[in-house]
Amino acid sequence: LREDEPLLAMEPSNIAISKAKYLFFTPRIRKTGQDLKTEVNSKFKDAVEALKEGSSIINCLATGFGGNNENISLLKHVTGFEVGKSISYFYFPLNDLNKTPDVIGALKKTDEKKILSLLKMDKKEKKFVDISSAEYSHAINTIQRFSNLCSILEVCKFVNRDTKNTLVFNDFKDLYLDDMITGLYDLRMLGSSFESAQTLMYLINGSIRGISGYIKRLIDTIRITLKKNDLKASKTKIVLSWTLDTNEM
Repeated sequence: LREDEPLLAMEPSNIAISKAKYLFFTPRIRKTGQDLKTEVNSKFKDAVEALKEGSSIINCLATGFGGNNENISLLKHVTGFEVGKSISYFYFPLNDLNKTPDVIGALKKTDEKKILSLLKMDKKEKKFVDISSAEYSHAINTIQRFSNLCSILEVCKFVNRDTKNTLVFNDFKDLYLDDMITGLYDLRMLGSSFESAQTLMYLINGSIRGISGYIKRLIDTIRITLKKNDLKASKTKIVLSWTLDTNEM
């Protein structure tokens, strides 16, 4: 091996985690449906088992109501440390680094300035709240965002059939599939918090159906366009353009 081989400086993840003061839990999730929660729990368990006493874990993955309590119980089971005494746990769900939560969920009141400096992305001050309040705050923001988005998608189905009114709705043209998918995991996890039918479930399921319906309409529109123009999908070039932040989840 060459002396300047970049991989020589790397060390196993468990050793790196054992040396870390702060661990940000930002896993890549590939499973869906019933397997999703199992994968998240497995990755969380693998991530925290090497943590040492006095360290902190910042969970940046959204949970449903009570999801963080499950993580805290698992954390104690895996490490043997009492959360809030021997080890610290924070909840800070992230989707977009340009729109971070205003609050940081903590198991108990803390004035840890280092955490604030790590999580501060703009001039706006973050504040610590209890974990359940952080869960409720994120739930409100998530449901509010998707309810607003889906109301636009559903109404614009009718607008597209009436060409006379299209100019009035130009402000809604800059909506992209990526905007709709961002945070959809959070919405699904929130929906998994409830077993019985509630008003919140109608809002959540309605939003999920709205996004799924848009994707189906998008696929149908592409098929109709291909057929209308006598194009074959296998011989049609599709150009995708996007920006990628290597530090983003």
